Order: sequence, then C-alpha cells, then structure tokens
Amino acid sequence: MRFDDAERAREAVARRRLRPAFGRDAASSFSGPSHLAIADFVWKWAPNGNTRGRTFKLQGEYFRRKESGDLTYDPATVRESTTSYSARQGGWYLQGVYQFMPTWRAGLRYDRLDGGGVDYGRDGGVLEANHFAPRRASAMVDWSPSEFSRVRVQFSRSETVPGVTDNEWFLQYILSIGAHGAHQY
Repeated sequence: MRFDDAERAREAVARRRLRPAFGRDAASSFSGPSHLAIADFVWKWAPNGNTRGRTFKLQGEYFRRKESGDLTYDPATVRESTTSYSARQGGWYLQGVYQFMPTWRAGLRYDRLDGGGVDYGRDGGVLEANHFAPRRASAMVDWSPSEFSRVRVQFSRSETVPGVTDNEWFLQYILSIGAHGAHQY
C-alpha cells in the first residue's frame, strides 16, 4: 500500500514548531539525548503453503521517542530564553492485505501519530504544547494481470493537519521491465 502523507505527518510531529502563548512562532534549538525505540512484525498466512491462490499478510509497527534536555528559543522578543524540556512521542500503523484470488488483493490500513506529552519546564505558561494526533485510514484493491504489471485503486481519509480532513483517491499503474529475480537477461 502507498502512504505518502505518513512521512509529512511524522515530520510535523517530530519538528514541533513552538508557539508562544502570545501567538508568534518561535525559532528553537534543542540539546540533549533523544531515544527512539521501534518494534515491528509481519504475519503471513497461505493455506497449505500455496501463495498463488489465497494469502493474508498482517503487518504493523510501533515507535516511541523520548527526549529530555535544554530548549533554547527566541519568542520574537528582545532576548532568547533557555528552559528544561522533555517530550514523549509515538506512532503506529497496522495493515492487512488479503489476496482472495490469484490476481486480486484487497487491503486496509490505519496509522496514527501521537504528539505525546511535553514539559517546557519553567516556561510552560509561555509556550503551548501541540496535542494534535494525525491519523489516516485507507482501503485499497489491486489487480495484477501479469507478473509485470499491477493496477491499484486506493481511498484514504486523512487528518494530518488540525481541523482539515482529506479524502484522497489514487489510481496507480505499476509496470516492471528489465531483469528481475525470475529471469536473467
């Protein structure tokens, strides 16, 4: 399945623009440790081991980031300020793809990011935390008329920007040409 907006949403959560309570964006820099943990899994099923007829593939991923250190920011005032900073962020996705005939597949996917908790230390009253959690749900069906081509239709409903819901349709044609694992040219 194809999910381009996931990277943009991850970056939006990871980059956290600071917004002082009086409404202007603040330029900022962070110094301190950042720990990232990731877990993923894939489970495949095919009756009697036959992957040509029916199959099912379930996969997912979870990640969590924790930071703590010093945050220096300039709230567009006369002087910059440094304060303690700690944050937790996370995200996950789960998708399943079912091949119900040799050339047809259908799939569902849900992904979500969590801005987590933020502690701005003594400046918590000046800086506001972003509690937005981007998410998206997608459904797709594809048809592979040969081992060299695939036609896919996908619908996604995403909320990657606060207050904005996008309904997106994708029509994709994939064509493979040249040398590949089955044949040497």
